Amino acid sequence: MRKFILLLTAVLIITYSVTLLRPAQIQLATPQLEDELLLVPLDSRPVCSTMVQKLGMLAGINVIVPPKELLDNYQKGAEQEKLWQWLQYTTPRYSESIISADLLLHGSLLNTRQHLASQLEQEHFREQLQKVYSQKLTLFSIIPRLLVSDEVLPDRWYQYHLMRYSQLKDMVEINNDYAMTAKLMEFTKDIPSEILHKYENLYTQSESFNTMLLNELCTNSSATALELLIGQDDSNPFGLPHRTAKHLQNLIIRNKLTSQANLTYGADEIGALLLARHYLRTQNFSPRIKIIYSSPRTEFKHMPYMAASCGATLRNQIELLGAKLTEESEAADFVLYVHCGDDDNKPRVEQARELKKLLQTAKHVALIDLSANFEASEMLLPLLLSEDVELNKLTAYAGWNTFSNSSGTALSQAAIFTGRLREHPTPELCATNLNFTIERILEDYYYQKCIHPELRPYLESFGTTPTNLEPEEKQATEYYIHKRLALAAEYLFYRNLCRTPFYENYYLTKLTVGARLPWNRIFEVELDVHTSVQELHSAQ
Repeated sequence: MRKFILLLTAVLIITYSVTLLRPAQIQLATPQLEDELLLVPLDSRPVCSTMVQKLGMLAGINVIVPPKELLDNYQKGAEQEKLWQWLQYTTPRYSESIISADLLLHGSLLNTRQHLASQLEQEHFREQLQKVYSQKLTLFSIIPRLLVSDEVLPDRWYQYHLMRYSQLKDMVEINNDYAMTAKLMEFTKDIPSEILHKYENLYTQSESFNTMLLNELCTNSSATALELLIGQDDSNPFGLPHRTAKHLQNLIIRNKLTSQANLTYGADEIGALLLARHYLRTQNFSPRIKIIYSSPRTEFKHMPYMAASCGATLRNQIELLGAKLTEESEAADFVLYVHCGDDDNKPRVEQARELKKLLQTAKHVALIDLSANFEASEMLLPLLLSEDVELNKLTAYAGWNTFSNSSGTALSQAAIFTGRLREHPTPELCATNLNFTIERILEDYYYQKCIHPELRPYLESFGTTPTNLEPEEKQATEYYIHKRLALAAEYLFYRNLCRTPFYENYYLTKLTVGARLPWNRIFEVELDVHTSVQELHSAQ
């Protein structure tokens, strides 16, 4: 009998405790949208369009993009003339517009690698541009990438030769070295003249077009505040893209346009950076950022497809945002932890523990988590999970593709979030930011580094071309990707995200993910992440 009473007493105590600690279900609304901004994206890929809109929601900005049917769709270019008409009708409604020059001149980023815009087309662009001025207009234009497009035959057969020719020509112009000049002549003889001429003309046209845009800054007499940002698609420290950028930089300095025109080292992330800059300017907020590298060599490392080192790229993007660097963690609005794994910098437990300590001591920590060889084993995330690092405390996370893509995304998210926290910290704001962070982890790590590398050979083994999926193949592939990501999301949730509160006493209680391929290829995926939240009340 006594045992029964003791057991009953224990059950009652547990029941009472559970009742007091019962999570109360709440509905967290998204942050209120208080501003509007018009964006003509670089292309229709999620990283250039819907991702910027999601960052806009975090910033309280409604980002308006053109109707989907007017934008590009992989190998089909945008409806350029219809886009101009849409802009003439739409831009007067908004105080600021951010417009991709390449979408309107070439039809997409992919077309910048193939399409040579004639002088007539460039002049048409200038005439149309003058009809769509808003109160404030920022144009961004991309210098074509170093490597010739894989879709172009027979040009791609000479991809290596064109790359070496491009690099050597730039080097010879810089130092006029005899040995380099001789090597340049060797590569010149190995490339068919018509292919070489076409390749060189890509950069001649790019320089001509951007020079025209810079001249427009000089002659702009309207009430519009016009700015220009020139980016570089996948590049290298030397080559015709670097040569073009160098010529344009000299032109900016000569014409004293540094307050209106800038160059940067990337492409896909420019929409996010310009959105963040718009937000910071409207809030008169200049975030202070402390950078910590996982290895002393990381600052000076040149990651694949980058024209500058990690440190130089970060300094360029931070200056573009209007932010400031600081050496003191206490004075920083957020700490940016930068990891670039490679053969000489494999992830170490010490790095994971350093980040864990930062999350415990610093207010806000953003993470750039990259792999030079695009391998999951070179990234920090697996170690962060094994060391029980609280990922839901991260201010931002990015680890997709090139360094500038990831750094621009992480900087934009962290700058916007810390800025919004100054206004009024709320669980709704923190939940929205966490939702964005989870999406980046699922895409940048789980899809790009775990699923995508296995999916490509798997599809090819069935005779399916990963870069040109038929409708039935696309549907089946999307189903496969969704199932894999759903498992990844469940593991991430139960292994890490739900175990600790993400804000005060607020916990994640559910995580679901939807996935689709925006184009009929597997290179990028569009995710739709949903989370549920509960507040845990402690006993009084």
